[in-house]
Amino acid sequence: MDTLNWSFPLMAWSRKVAPVIGLILLLAVLLGLGAVEAAGGVALSGSFSQQAFEIPQGSSVSGPSINVVVFNTGSEYLKVKMTTNAPLGVNIILSEDNFTIPPNGQQQVLAGVEVTQDATPGEYEVSVAAEYYREGVSGIQLAGAASQSAKLVVLGQSALVSVQAVSPEGQPIAATIRLSRVVEGQTREVAYSETGTLEAKVAPGSFNAASFIGGQKVAEENFTVAANDKKVVTLSGATVYFEGFGVVPNTQKDTSKLVFVQIVYTVKNLYQRVDKAEVILEVSVDQAPLEEVSLAELSPLDVGRVGLSYKYIPSNGWVDGTYSYKLRLKLDDKPYATSLAQTLEVKGSGATGNTTTPAVTGTDPVGNEATPVASGDGGGISWALIGEIAAAVVVLCVIGLLLMRRKKIA
Repeated sequence: MDTLNWSFPLMAWSRKVAPVIGLILLLAVLLGLGAVEAAGGVALSGSFSQQAFEIPQGSSVSGPSINVVVFNTGSEYLKVKMTTNAPLGVNIILSEDNFTIPPNGQQQVLAGVEVTQDATPGEYEVSVAAEYYREGVSGIQLAGAASQSAKLVVLGQSALVSVQAVSPEGQPIAATIRLSRVVEGQTREVAYSETGTLEAKVAPGSFNAASFIGGQKVAEENFTVAANDKKVVTLSGATVYFEGFGVVPNTQKDTSKLVFVQIVYTVKNLYQRVDKAEVILEVSVDQAPLEEVSLAELSPLDVGRVGLSYKYIPSNGWVDGTYSYKLRLKLDDKPYATSLAQTLEVKGSGATGNTTTPAVTGTDPVGNEATPVASGDGGGISWALIGEIAAAVVVLCVIGLLLMRRKKIA
């Protein structure tokens, strides 16, 4: 009889609680699906962790082959802040420190290491971290982080290395120069330049200096320097380059107003016959790009020298400011080389003189990639947490029903 009396309240209780339990389970499933969808974070790749920096006091190491690549492994936009950790007197210079990455997107960050004169010689560990944030009900919150570390040796001794890219006749040319330290057969970039000249304070040891034009290696040299050495390296090789480049202003005799500038240049090919070559003029005013003009198409470009000229007038007329002119050479529709830049000061629409300044050259591929290493925190909701919440709700429901039953009996 007691058992029968107990079964009826239990059945009534189950009819009342069943919908609640069903709702809890449905909520748990929905929350679970949301957790899977929102799960993700950042992963890091790149070459920073592969470095073994050896840097003298008062010097630095940088280059496009030293980088960290940040991946968004989730399905929502992430705000990323880059942070660094280094000993006193050492600075890590990043090309980017705050950015947003779209779902399944990535961002490359160049990383250089600067050692000041105040740094204490010794062995250290330096690191770069990517902290990622999500927007929630209470605002933007830190969701997790991933990091890479590298070894650093600060040295008290150093040597000075100067590198110059030249033509076979010994003329300075615009080229990309990479200076790499050679350790146990492995090369690690320590300095980089796109002007055709490079000077770096380096640790004593073995090095490789190479020049590139249009991404192709033109010349290289291996050498060794000891403490307090001053090494001069000249890199010369057969290539296609601008042998001469000048900007000659032409003005009206009576008013001295600038009418046009004569672009005079020579393309010299010491490499090989090329089916198609094009010369493009890049013009800027006060360092702001103005326009690009195709000056000549050379089909084919034979081995030898070609002298050319062009009368240039801005499409929208002359304005006061500093004009900068640079030639770019394309071979078979691919960027190959550039000239040094020429500048011309224009005031009152009249030219007041010109000077020569260094210019950027060609293109060169960026270095190594590694397998992404995922960060620890995925930022999702735990199934265990959902189970605990559901159990607590069920217990509260049971207690409430028992209290109601006691009140009715009373």
